[in-house]
Amino acid sequence: MNLSIIIVNYNTWHYIGQTIESVLRSNINLQYEIIIVDNNSHDESCSLIKEKYPEIKLIQNSENVGFSSAVNIGAQASNAKNILLLNPDTIVEENAIQSLHETLIKKKEVGVVGAKIIDSNGVFQLSSRRAFPSFLTSCFQVIGLSYLFPKSKFFSKYNYTYIDENIIHEVDSVSGACIMFSRNLYNKIGGFDEEYFLFFEETDFCVKANKIGRKVIYNPEALVVHYRGESMKTASFNVNNVFYESLLTFYRKNGSRFVSSILFRPIIFLSYRLKNFIFRMKMKSNILIQTILDTIGIVVAYTFSLFLWYPFYYNSYVDLSLYVKHLPILIIYLLSWGFVSLSMQYYRKGNIVNDDIFSLNVITFMFSSSLIYFINTIAFSRGVLIILFILSFLISVLWRYLFSYSKEHNLFSSNSFGDIFSKKIVFIGIDDKTLSIINEINSNKNFNKYIVGYFDFKNASIDLPYLGKTEKISNIVFERGIDEIIISESHIGKYELLRLLPSLSKAAVTLKIIPKLENIFLSEGGIENLKQTSLIKMDLPYYSLIPSISKRAFDIAISILLLFLSLPLHLIYFWRRFNVKIFTSNNMSFSAVHYKSNRSFIKKLPYLWFILLGKISFVGGEIKYKSDIAEESYLKPGIMGLHRLKYFNSKSERKDKCDLYYMKNYSLLLDIEIIFRSMVAYVR
Repeated sequence: MNLSIIIVNYNTWHYIGQTIESVLRSNINLQYEIIIVDNNSHDESCSLIKEKYPEIKLIQNSENVGFSSAVNIGAQASNAKNILLLNPDTIVEENAIQSLHETLIKKKEVGVVGAKIIDSNGVFQLSSRRAFPSFLTSCFQVIGLSYLFPKSKFFSKYNYTYIDENIIHEVDSVSGACIMFSRNLYNKIGGFDEEYFLFFEETDFCVKANKIGRKVIYNPEALVVHYRGESMKTASFNVNNVFYESLLTFYRKNGSRFVSSILFRPIIFLSYRLKNFIFRMKMKSNILIQTILDTIGIVVAYTFSLFLWYPFYYNSYVDLSLYVKHLPILIIYLLSWGFVSLSMQYYRKGNIVNDDIFSLNVITFMFSSSLIYFINTIAFSRGVLIILFILSFLISVLWRYLFSYSKEHNLFSSNSFGDIFSKKIVFIGIDDKTLSIINEINSNKNFNKYIVGYFDFKNASIDLPYLGKTEKISNIVFERGIDEIIISESHIGKYELLRLLPSLSKAAVTLKIIPKLENIFLSEGGIENLKQTSLIKMDLPYYSLIPSISKRAFDIAISILLLFLSLPLHLIYFWRRFNVKIFTSNNMSFSAVHYKSNRSFIKKLPYLWFILLGKISFVGGEIKYKSDIAEESYLKPGIMGLHRLKYFNSKSERKDKCDLYYMKNYSLLLDIEIIFRSMVAYVR
């Protein structure tokens, strides 16, 4: 056997078939085999391969062992002289594989050969060829000098942009999407380093090839189309975190002493965080654009308010010093706008022109005017503030109306303007009701919704991207900037929606329910009417930002006070303590401490420390120990809670409804009421 083509697959059902077909169509004048190593996919990939390509050797792993380990498993199942690694979301040009093989065997010093990678639009991918990521090379790449000076050998070495992409030449590393090497080299190196789960494993392999005197060649005659990242779209792990860990591993194994040192890690970490921040901003570009336009509107309104008020009322000239003097008005108004919009969760709603924009303007005016009253130098500038309110109100409504009108009448050729108010949505579970709403959204542009895909236990084979199982929903929602999750009421228990809520609490996502016709529960939430049905907003204040901050601040303040008052007891009982395990949501656990005492309040006095640390709360779900983990809680454990009070008729009903009731009706006043009632019950 001359060549083994190894394809590592993970949830690429829609792509792997065309990858295999492109290989079978290729002009390959040598004996070859195709080996597919599947990393425990949960789509229909394996079924497709078994049914359509029974001659292909398929290895199914029981878990996702990572790319490097999967490559080694495939290599061990092969006896060919040479190995080609090919991604499952690629299409190889007819002569690509033959060209790579000829380049590899042409000269003995050649150890690795890579292809020219283009995306689905025909754009050359810079990752086709890479230099070793030294300190300077990485810095030039991160701060953008390589993009500003693409023809400079000094600044643009990382992607060799100073060399024509159509010239064959030696490089430090090639893309792992299509890479060929000899088995002899593979054996000498010892295979792929399995410490890399994903990313940098091919770079590490190329570096090792260079160290033993073998050249790495970029061959542009071998053309490959790569759809990029299809496996990662349905990954059950955080791709960015894996990238960061792999980068640190690479520097530790191959970098200089400085680059691999602890001192350099903060630079890598900050660069990684900067990249993530830019990515998040892109995902939330609609919110960012709305915020910027509103900010500009307020600044413009402030400028004109002074220009209109002072000449009219004081008959005086407006100069720069006057603008500076009244600058606190602008700052307070902007801060008030930000606070009120955050409290209303206004930008999350993707609104165009409705009652919310009116409410936002009015509440901002009232809030800012009450604050400005306490600043003596501008306390009597009410006229300026009123004009600022009127103008900013008109501007905020006007630009929204113009964008809405332009979208409705297709005045912009670019979708970037038309989608400013569109909300990115995903569905959980597919049934007839869900499909009906999907069809409604797709057929009516006025809904301002863009469907990203759906989650389910398996691929439903519909014309929507399958995003995987619900276990990975928090990563997808966070990384893609999802605004809404829609689920049928009948699916809430089936997909354990409440179990997912804690992981979604930081993702600024709105949950909406497709109700049963005979039972519209959660009726206190907002109702969005479509043509044939309605969506009910599942409004859970417990997970909202402002209530969460107030609850945490309350816990910190009261726990510090009580710790100070109970300090003598802690000093007495500190040496009489023992460890216990407390289970939180999703059956995660942490170690806590009890004091040895017959009195319950002394025994659990150390909980004050864990409240201060944020492990538990004064009010929350039932505290569960190792002997009581049968039923899962969706709340942070609390030393007091509704589960201890007779809010419902029976114990089973309390277990079923307490958490949901608390999440739906949460407020700091409810916490105080529960604490008061619990103390009264304890005294009795």
